[in-house]
Amino acid sequence: MMTEQRSLPADAEAYGKTPVFTNETVPGKILNHHDLQAGTWGLLTVESGTVSFFLKGDDAPLAVISSEKPFVILPEEVHYVRLAEATTFFVTFYKRIRT
Repeated sequence: MMTEQRSLPADAEAYGKTPVFTNETVPGKILNHHDLQAGTWGLLTVESGTVSFFLKGDDAPLAVISSEKPFVILPEEVHYVRLAEATTFFVTFYKRIRT
């Protein structure tokens, strides 16, 4: 599983957030290969259950995320997720502050 420590850039600022998704409401796109645009990071926060985070082409998850610690999704990182039963989660989007 996850071996690297991931973090948001020090100058990152939140600019958007998804609704809270459940097993019933999660969009199909999130369960299939997708990525964040260049310059956008995601902070995946699990409220209940677990989310398994996979990189494209991998059969084993890079991370299994629970409510204990959010997970940083990197820009342009092609990935997909799988949900355990009774999971709720959301993603907050960040970009660097332009000075």
